[in-house]
Amino acid sequence: MPSRALELFPDQAPKVSSPRLTDAERALVAGSRQAIVGTGISEKYFDRHFTLVKVVNQPGDRRVVWKLSVNGYETTVSDVLGFYTNDGRRIDTHSVSSTLHHTSDIEKTISRSAANDIMRKCIGTFAHPAIELLATGNEARLVFTAEAARKTARRSEKEEREREERERAAQKKGKQGSDVFESEEDIRPPIITGTVDLQSGKCTKGQLVTTP
Repeated sequence: MPSRALELFPDQAPKVSSPRLTDAERALVAGSRQAIVGTGISEKYFDRHFTLVKVVNQPGDRRVVWKLSVNGYETTVSDVLGFYTNDGRRIDTHSVSSTLHHTSDIEKTISRSAANDIMRKCIGTFAHPAIELLATGNEARLVFTAEAARKTARRSEKEEREREERERAAQKKGKQGSDVFESEEDIRPPIITGTVDLQSGKCTKGQLVTTP
């Protein structure tokens, strides 16, 4: 007996991690598939590279989560559903339509070792690597992101005493109604980020500013 998931698309059914779907969930999956295909990739490519991970159909939380697998790389694509009404009809909206913008079939990618080498040349030793399908401009690209590893050094006893003295002085001034300002030493350096386009091999360097 064929699984209920195979009834989703008679000709080309997507791979699913759990075949037990309700009618409402199957409708969400079908709509999400169509929304992603509508951004540009072919149906054949979608059904070969996308696997259904999760369907959530709760009041205030409707979403479909897919896994994209291509050339050894894997990432998730989440489609959050909203809706609007038109002439009394409820019409679903899909977040992927705006977050992905335009997509195309991804065939050729650089190797993982090449991606690591490019990232190291771009930002040095890195941490928190991740694979994402990310819209850059008006086109979604498969990218490798990471942060430059931050070196941590223990404060010397003298530096620690000076910091504690500054904090006590700041607290005392605060009690007296004086304004307390952060010293330049308390401002954290920006986090350097790298984004490697796995299709072209180009790396883009950026930074995130953090506050204490």
